[in-house]
Amino acid sequence: MNTKLGAVAAPTNSLPLVSVIVPTYNYGQFIGQTLESIRGQTYQKWECVVVDDDSTDDTPQVVANYAKDDSRIKYFHQKNQLQAAARNKGLQQTVGQYVQFLDADDLIEPLKLERQVAYLEQHPEVDIIYGSVRYFSSNNIHERRFSMEKENSPWMPEVSGVGKEILLPLVRSNIMVINSPLIRRNAVDEVGLFDRRLPPVEDWDFLLRCALMEKRFQYDAAAGTLALVRSHSASMSRNKAQMLRAMIRMRKKLARRVDDTDIRQLNRELIAADAWCLGVDEVVDGNLLQGMVSLVQAGLKARTLNSRMKMLGCALVAPFVSSQRFQVIAGSSVIGSLTGIWRRPRAE
Repeated sequence: MNTKLGAVAAPTNSLPLVSVIVPTYNYGQFIGQTLESIRGQTYQKWECVVVDDDSTDDTPQVVANYAKDDSRIKYFHQKNQLQAAARNKGLQQTVGQYVQFLDADDLIEPLKLERQVAYLEQHPEVDIIYGSVRYFSSNNIHERRFSMEKENSPWMPEVSGVGKEILLPLVRSNIMVINSPLIRRNAVDEVGLFDRRLPPVEDWDFLLRCALMEKRFQYDAAAGTLALVRSHSASMSRNKAQMLRAMIRMRKKLARRVDDTDIRQLNRELIAADAWCLGVDEVVDGNLLQGMVSLVQAGLKARTLNSRMKMLGCALVAPFVSSQRFQVIAGSSVIGSLTGIWRRPRAE
């Protein structure tokens, strides 16, 4: 039974347990810092399960050294099945009332667990509390950027709510990184495990399912609760085509579950947009048949006649022009696409 969080000096055995789940694959060089960020939490009643997705580096040894010094840290190994399966195994091996996901190259600020647990204890109507994110590079662990883009501008919408008020922004884009939220265990149990068919967007799909099941989200920018995400050359390379295919699968899954007209229409338009981007990239990369299928799919989902004509017209012309010419056609207006389909480039 949950109890109200009292002063910081409250006896540890009176506090709810937080389960921290850390999937890892060949991050031996980083996972020590990740575990230190957990051990450095001002909130001390936690268990940490590291699920190793068949690392070939020194990850097992690094984690074993930490587990030897701190019995709250446990190590589990699995054959390589990617992060969704690793997080699911972590959920199955933990018993805390609250769940914190944390990738093995990322960090959380020292007050995150204390302040977010306190908030959830005091607001039983809230299922998921999340704060902001900052990015840092491996050669500057104290760096704090809003994003790693050149503009360095905030991207999180910082929304709170339940139902449609949270589902709409979530359908448009993922609204948080995986180490931002602290989630009630009973909400996780009700929503279910991560979908192993959707890497690398399984965390986004999980949040969508939370919103569909009327879980209440709360954004809270309390000091000391930042999710810290590392940018480095060894980070999981999620190529654009893989990401777009996963997003299309995720959106098709969502389409089968959502009844709201506005959300269905938005989701349909975004499927078209994702399929269009995927189709153009596939054609340019030489995957002609796959690209044509994606472009036709985009055209069939497109909302306006002009967009439909452009997408289907590009699918029609793809086999007959060079990649460079196709890029020009795909990037032009609808009228330009249609009139330029059979136009040969002018000789120099």
